This record gives sequence, structure tokens and C-alpha cells, in this order.
Amino acid sequence: MNPRRLAGLDMQLPEGKIPGFYAQIVKGIAERAPLFDRYKELLIFDSEEHLPPVLELLNKYKVTSERCELLLLPPEGLVQGDLYEDYAIVTRNENVYMDLALTALFSLNKAKPEAEPAPALLQLKEHLIGSLSIDGADVYMIDRQLTELAERIAVAYGCGVTWRYE
Repeated sequence: MNPRRLAGLDMQLPEGKIPGFYAQIVKGIAERAPLFDRYKELLIFDSEEHLPPVLELLNKYKVTSERCELLLLPPEGLVQGDLYEDYAIVTRNENVYMDLALTALFSLNKAKPEAEPAPALLQLKEHLIGSLSIDGADVYMIDRQLTELAERIAVAYGCGVTWRYE
């Protein structure tokens, strides 16, 4: 299985409401769109098409939300880096997601004949969230704010960077 893009809505539920308030919202969402998965107040849908009726419902109840683009990672071959716990969203269904607003995925390639990808990866290791294999290629995850650093390190070792899921 390759990673798969999904649409998310991160709800900010108002405090101090009776328990039935949340139940009404959950029931209303279920009537309007099929949920693919969820994590606390993060609702995960198959596609953006499902969001408009849910947003309409949330507006009715004055519940603010933020859209996010999520990447569902395949469980097989996923290697956790030191920063994995800070970025991974793991649901009760044991699905693992990365928020593409926070995470960037890339592959290293040999831009020059004398390229040295192993030392480049060694220098990037402390910044890696994790890695996985997609269609036989090694793909690495890093904080989106560190993309320029990843490119500079790659160039220093004669490598190029191919960004994925931009």
C-alpha cells in the first residue's frame, strides 16, 4: 500500500457544554458524511467532497474547525525516527497519519556521479521523523520547516532531493 491523501477537520469544541451537545454533533456528522477515521476531535474523511455538509453542521453549532491535509502511511516498512512521536497521529484503528502542513516527504537521488547519499542521510538523521519505502524508493519524513536544510545537506554530498506529496 502506498501513502494516501485524506481530508481532515480538526474541531475546537466549546468548553462547558452538556455531554449531549457532542453526541448531537457526532450524530449529525454521521448523517452527512462517512467518516474514514478519527482521532480525538480530528475527523478524517476519504475526500474533500465530504467536508461542505459537515462544515455547515459545525457552523450551525458554532463549532470552529480547521481543515488539514493528512497522509495515511502504510504500516509495513514504516521506520520511526527520533521525532516520530512528535508528529505521528495514531488512531484507535492503528492507522498512522502525517499532517502535510507540518511534515514534508522526500527522496534523495544521485545528482552527481560522486554523490554520497549515506553520509547525507547520516547528517539528516537527527531531523528525520521516519522513513518508508514507496514503489521501491526510500522516502524520508522531515519537519516542513527544515526543507531548505535538507536540500543544503543533499547538495553538499552531491545529491538531489525529490519532494513528494507537495
